[in-house]
Amino acid sequence: MTFFSFRAYLVLGLLLVATVSAQEAQKEKLQGMIDAALDVIYSDTNTTLSAYEKQAQVREKLESSYDLDVMIRYAIGKNWRRMNEQEQLEVLELVKQLVIKAYVMGLDGKDRPSITLGELTEIGKARIEIESTMVLDTKTYYILYRLRQMKSGWQIYDIVAENVSVSSNYRGQIDDHFRKGSGADLIARLKDLLAKDKINEDTKI
Repeated sequence: MTFFSFRAYLVLGLLLVATVSAQEAQKEKLQGMIDAALDVIYSDTNTTLSAYEKQAQVREKLESSYDLDVMIRYAIGKNWRRMNEQEQLEVLELVKQLVIKAYVMGLDGKDRPSITLGELTEIGKARIEIESTMVLDTKTYYILYRLRQMKSGWQIYDIVAENVSVSSNYRGQIDDHFRKGSGADLIARLKDLLAKDKINEDTKI
């Protein structure tokens, strides 16, 4: 092997190690975000916070790590073009509020779940999948976090809970809506859902 070839292999090896390390770092980042969000809900120091205040703090923890627009846009899919710019912005904001409210209220009255991240798998070009298990009220759930590398860094674009894709589930509901409704109708529906006292992960758009 020539010195040039040896150096090329060495550089390639270092690049591969750097890529793997960067991917593995996403597990720590994801675990940190999950723990921070749960701390808001379950910390003894937050017992006096209102539901709205908890939702605001959970959102802050999520958005400090990931761009929530990515997953919402992925869920909306082709329907994005059916809305004007103002409607797009309003739908993004309302869906964020709805998802976070459902997350916080869905855990209300339940013991803090134990979440453990598992294997990281490369599933395509600049795409990875991180396995996790969640134990909640003595039941174990299996969840996959799907991330893709973008200009803004690694972003979550889908979450698969018990073999059900969150993005695909939302997309199906939004597809059904746009078969008869408009962007304005969707905004009205989202506002109506947000006004309800109780919503959870089973709430339909």
